Amino acid sequence: MFTNISWANYLVVVTLLLAAYYLIIGTRFYSRELQHLLSGKRKPAMRPVQVKAPEALNHDHSAAFLDGGPEDFVSEDSPVQAADNTLQEIEQLADHLKEVLAEAASKRYGKEEFILLLQAVLKKYPALKDAPFRSAIHELIISECEKYGSITLSEEEIVLLWNEAV
Repeated sequence: MFTNISWANYLVVVTLLLAAYYLIIGTRFYSRELQHLLSGKRKPAMRPVQVKAPEALNHDHSAAFLDGGPEDFVSEDSPVQAADNTLQEIEQLADHLKEVLAEAASKRYGKEEFILLLQAVLKKYPALKDAPFRSAIHELIISECEKYGSITLSEEEIVLLWNEAV
C-alpha cells in the first residue's frame, strides 16, 4: 500500500497539512496581531533576545547551588532589561502617536488643541524625554504631520512640547 505513494505526493500532503495547521493556529490565537500586520498598521518587529547576566561578579553561586536555591542570574535592573523596556516604550509611544495624529487629522483639530493633545501623549512617557531615540520620535511626529497635512510642527516646537509636557 505504501509503495504506491511517491515522495512528491507525500511532501505535498505534509506541506498542505502543515499550512492548514499554522493557518488554524494563527487565526485562532493571533488573529488580532495578524490583522494589524496585514493592514499595515504594524510592522513585524524582531524581539531582542534576553541575555542572562550574573548579578554580581563576587557572588558565590556554588553555595546557592549546593543549598538547593534557584539560580536566577538576571537582575531586575540589568542593562539588557532596561534597554528592552525602553524599546517597548518607544514602540508604544510610536503606535500611540500614530493613532493620535490620525484622530487629530480626521477630527480637524486646531493647532492649540493638537499641541495640547501631543503634550498629553508625551506626558505619559517621561522616561523617553532624555532618551537617545528622541530625534527619531521627532522625525516620526513631523513625518506623520506631513502625511496628514493638517498641522505642521517644526523641530523646535516639538522640543518645547517635551519640555512643557514633563
